[in-house]
Amino acid sequence: MKKLIWTAFLITFFTLFTNSSTYSIGPLDPVRLNSMTLNVGVGAGALYFGNGVGFGPAMKVSFEAGMWDLGPGVITLGGETTFSIFNNRYGNDWRESWFNLMIGARGAYHYGWNVEGLDTYAGFPAGMGFCIHSFDDEIGSQGFQAVYPYFGFFFGASYFFNKSIGINGEVGYNSTHANIGVVFKLK
Repeated sequence: MKKLIWTAFLITFFTLFTNSSTYSIGPLDPVRLNSMTLNVGVGAGALYFGNGVGFGPAMKVSFEAGMWDLGPGVITLGGETTFSIFNNRYGNDWRESWFNLMIGARGAYHYGWNVEGLDTYAGFPAGMGFCIHSFDDEIGSQGFQAVYPYFGFFFGASYFFNKSIGINGEVGYNSTHANIGVVFKLK
């Protein structure tokens, strides 16, 4: 069974990298004018309410379209949606939880460094967040709901294995602190 799994892994690995070297002319610039990408990732969510303690897993989906050439790179505009969940327990008497849903716009500057399949970028998001907070103490369950604006910044990189799929990583302070996932080139 181990040999079968190892063989399947090696075939998949070499297939991905064999396909990545099939570009015919020059370096691939994955994000350019009129291109469209979709990122799906998981990571560490940003906690806008609460005491700032704890780790909250998050899932993020973002879409970008290449709008303007600027020097050697491209400016993109798009949108993002993120949800995250935070839970903290303090002893036996106190438990808090936050559920965040963030929806916003994002703009970024993409530059490929003339490396085949590489895309690096930096940008700013702006949007609205929705938070449901609840806590339990010895009196009973309580909580609140809030709507808030969110702003931030991010830095990221994508590496495309072929013309339509790659991996993506992003860090910063917006709806997530860091996330890693898959990127799809739609156009």
